[in-house]
Amino acid sequence: MTEDAPPSQSRRVLMLTAAWPPVGRIGARRPLRLARRIGALGWAPIVLTPEPTCAYRSPPPHDPSLRAPEGVPVHRVPAVFPSVRLMRFARRSLGRVSPSAVDVVKSLTHRLLVPDQYPEWALAARRVARTVGEVDAVWVTGGPWGMFVVGAAVAHALEVPLVLDYRDRWTAGPQAGRATALSMRGLAAPRLERALVHRADGVAYVGDSIRDLNDARFGPHPCARIIPNGFDPLDLGDAVPTRFPAPTLLYAGNCYAHRRMQPILDAMSAAPDVQLEIYGQLEAEADAGAVPNVAAHDLVPAAEIAAHMRGADALLLLIGDTHGGALSGKLFDYLAAERPILVVGPPGCAAGELVERCGAGIAVETADRAGLEAALRRVGALPYAPDVEAIAPYSADLMAERTCALLDAVIAD
Repeated sequence: MTEDAPPSQSRRVLMLTAAWPPVGRIGARRPLRLARRIGALGWAPIVLTPEPTCAYRSPPPHDPSLRAPEGVPVHRVPAVFPSVRLMRFARRSLGRVSPSAVDVVKSLTHRLLVPDQYPEWALAARRVARTVGEVDAVWVTGGPWGMFVVGAAVAHALEVPLVLDYRDRWTAGPQAGRATALSMRGLAAPRLERALVHRADGVAYVGDSIRDLNDARFGPHPCARIIPNGFDPLDLGDAVPTRFPAPTLLYAGNCYAHRRMQPILDAMSAAPDVQLEIYGQLEAEADAGAVPNVAAHDLVPAAEIAAHMRGADALLLLIGDTHGGALSGKLFDYLAAERPILVVGPPGCAAGELVERCGAGIAVETADRAGLEAALRRVGALPYAPDVEAIAPYSADLMAERTCALLDAVIAD
């Protein structure tokens, strides 16, 4: 299905993304913020995205308040994803009889797919890409990393330059990929990533730590740029701040694996006058109900969480011990809300350094229980003196300018 008509521009970029509004996944934010802006910078965006009902094993969250920009053509491309159909069949036929059998199917599928189900979309994406008219470049954001495979196939079919946009690291770095002798994903993914990076005409990384890891493994790319995520006031709209009855620390998003809420829950007893409001799913072992001054909620639409963020006394940002060099996308949502940020993560984590350098809050080490308790007691009086010049490089406007500069560079070569 195609939405709207393309604006009249001299250069056109086909943007491939696994998530696009109204799908409410965090991966939709970067391409959405770019699509809002690059048209004014000489690049007309055209969005190519899988039909969500085909691509996702479980229905993705939908957020009707997450608005796509008007005038940007969007092609939602249906396709048969065999692995997705297999998982759905396993859940329907085996779910009630033998949940363990479903787990076996899930594990085998996970190990055999390289790197995920999205290469199964490549033929359909390439077919539709040929119908959108002439484009000057293909830009694809990941993860999911199978989208890079699709992007390479589409760029090859259209005979235009390819730009890979890394929002996180893939196979490079500690524990990334979790290679095992029995995992095709672990064995083949590094080779696949190497081939894709070498095939790309340009590469964008959200942070220099990801670029450095890739450079060490694959060699420096001749046209690589650091393009951090950018905060976007348009995401908040005109949301009226929520009035909370007590000093409130807010967390927006899910917790899993490296990003754990339990250390915060353990420390909340030291701040009985502070309320922690969590909007998202916690890791399986976390029990928010056991802590009286903690309330856990499901994820809510963007417009609602914007009001809550604006009304909170402070915003909690969790950084996992294996992701200290990453700048979480959530950080930029928080910067847009203009509230103090409490970063909890490993020593010297990039997000904590950025927040303190920008005067937007403080950082505490996850293992520093005394420091964490002291910070929680300060909710309502955390330092907040934002440095406009220090924050400016992390705006969505500059993110768009840097992306257009990279696109200009790849078509000039």
